[in-house]
Amino acid sequence: MFKIKNIKFIIFLFLGVFLFKWGYDLFGGTEALDLINKKRNKLYLLVLAHIPTLYFDSLTWYVLLKKRSLSFFWSFIITWIAQTSGKFFPTGNVTGEFVRIYLGIKKGLSSHEASSTVFADLILATFSLFIIGLFSFFLVVFKDSALIDSDYNHFIYFSLILIFSGCIFFYFLITKRLLRYLVRKTKPIFNIKLNKKKILFFIKLDVSLYYLTKKKVVVLKALFFRLIGWLAGAFEIYVFLLIIDVNASFIDVILIESFTGIMRAVAFFVPAGIGVQELAFVAIGSYVGLSPSISFSIAIGRRVREFLIGVPAVITWFGIFGKHLKS
Repeated sequence: MFKIKNIKFIIFLFLGVFLFKWGYDLFGGTEALDLINKKRNKLYLLVLAHIPTLYFDSLTWYVLLKKRSLSFFWSFIITWIAQTSGKFFPTGNVTGEFVRIYLGIKKGLSSHEASSTVFADLILATFSLFIIGLFSFFLVVFKDSALIDSDYNHFIYFSLILIFSGCIFFYFLITKRLLRYLVRKTKPIFNIKLNKKKILFFIKLDVSLYYLTKKKVVVLKALFFRLIGWLAGAFEIYVFLLIIDVNASFIDVILIESFTGIMRAVAFFVPAGIGVQELAFVAIGSYVGLSPSISFSIAIGRRVREFLIGVPAVITWFGIFGKHLKS
């Protein structure tokens, strides 16, 4: 008998596949594939263009770690594997962060240090995404005032409000020490079974996050690297557009990167963000003047890059950490 979570997974998987097929048929999926196929010999450039993003994402986590308890090399390898499991496997970004915690612990981090730094990194990623999204939106509108009355603005406003609300929630969760309170209240309300070991883990996580926020220089440095990481992600889109001979400003691709990132984060329950990512690329791409087929080709190109960088990551995972999976 299927568990409820398995049923939900199947429902959201079918929803994602439906959205992808609908977008493929409506927005010129065949034309998008033709664009990519003509330039297939240059697609390796997408892998190279992704390395700066991976570097700065790894550096963010490395900066947050206490006394550099994990080398940058392992921070890079684990982040690479975790991001792959978050995008390459169907269960999405949430799984990727659990993988990062798991592998961090296997390389010597304590459970609360691994969890608190990954959680803090997620919060910084969310906040930096809001900053980049807001900044790029105003720059794009300033460049073309006609966009002020665009039909897509309600989508932009909704995304910004949603991500800002998330930032506010995380801020109070940490600074007001609400995690322990939520654990105590959630247990009786949702009938969640928490043994003493799990409760102690959440208490340590709460303390670690609180004291991490007191290290303002560390947090600001990590936030800076996260911001650079998002810009590097936009650079990857810029490279792809150059590959298929499409001209776009770097401000436009920053807007595309930030708001597709927001929508994928919001729709984390859809396996691998399938369908959601593609429609987000089309919506924001159309907003900055790209044709639907070009925008859809960016989404397909992103999937191709995820595959190209994901396969060696999975091989590395099982090659280096395979013995831990059996334990």
